[in-house]
Amino acid sequence: MGRMTPVNMSVADVHAAAGMASDVKMPAAPEAGDLDNWAQEAYSLSVSAAASLGFPVGSIAAGAQRDALMFGSSRWKDVVANEHTYRFGVALRALVVVSEIKGSGALTLPVVAAKVELEGARASAQLLVRGYKGDDLGGLLPSWQSFGVDSYAQYMAAVSDLQKAIMGDSGNIQPELLATTVVDSKVPNPSEAIGSVYGLHAIAEGATLTHALDKLAIDDHEVSEAVRALYRSRIGEDERAVPDAQQRQDALDRLQGFHLSRSWFKG
Repeated sequence: MGRMTPVNMSVADVHAAAGMASDVKMPAAPEAGDLDNWAQEAYSLSVSAAASLGFPVGSIAAGAQRDALMFGSSRWKDVVANEHTYRFGVALRALVVVSEIKGSGALTLPVVAAKVELEGARASAQLLVRGYKGDDLGGLLPSWQSFGVDSYAQYMAAVSDLQKAIMGDSGNIQPELLATTVVDSKVPNPSEAIGSVYGLHAIAEGATLTHALDKLAIDDHEVSEAVRALYRSRIGEDERAVPDAQQRQDALDRLQGFHLSRSWFKG
């Protein structure tokens, strides 16, 4: 069985991301009363992996070294279908995106908060609720903000208040997909993700593969190979072929709003 991976997408979107056929039968979500498992969850992901799993982590900048930490609580039930496991339920998750962290070792939220205050690290955070349709949480959800010692304390207090409001309110729980084994082997490493996003931008800008590789500002073989693979699958084997209007539009649609911090495709 594959590894259970957290997602912030529907079953249909997960199937599409994993390249599964569109006619694969969708598993039925359980009822709120069937959610018989409770858990505290914690994950550490690269930002590119988090983005590919549907989490709102902002833009993906080529060369950026960032991590996404996620913790929270969930009430869930697993459903097995299509030789995979689908975890449906309700979840409260804090998502913290970290950059410019010095030193090594495992990152935890208290460590990140301290490094922001003392070492100039940068972090931002938001709370996410999935699988709950109640309309009384607006005043309890803090907005995306800089993450430090003070905001860590605020987030822990907010998590406690939200957990009380959500987890026992079965009438407003509407189970959604929280995690699955479908995407276990499909989560790209950071170099593959950066190369794919860069390649899509290059195609959307109308650049040939030769021009895109020439303007690539990263000396990383895996990134370059990811760009080549993307072009071959979308444009063909000719490295000097110019993407046509439909190919450019398809690449733009596939980006779904992600953007690089700068452009290398002009000039």
